[in-house]
Amino acid sequence: MKIEQRIQQLYKKLLNLGYYPFQVQSIIHFAIGNDNVESATIADKIKVVNVLEDYEKLAYNFSLAYSK
Repeated sequence: MKIEQRIQQLYKKLLNLGYYPFQVQSIIHFAIGNDNVESATIADKIKVVNVLEDYEKLAYNFSLAYSK
């Protein structure tokens, strides 16, 4: 899977977990200093993937803890 596809996959997962699009854009901006992933370097894209994966885990664990 290409890194751009992974970013899109994580973006959609975060939306399904309850994040709003502007929140995901803010997470991306926090990770690389802007929210334009298309013009980011490979290193920045890897940072984005790592940060989005962390937020995905956090949101998933939160939903499990409060869905009982």
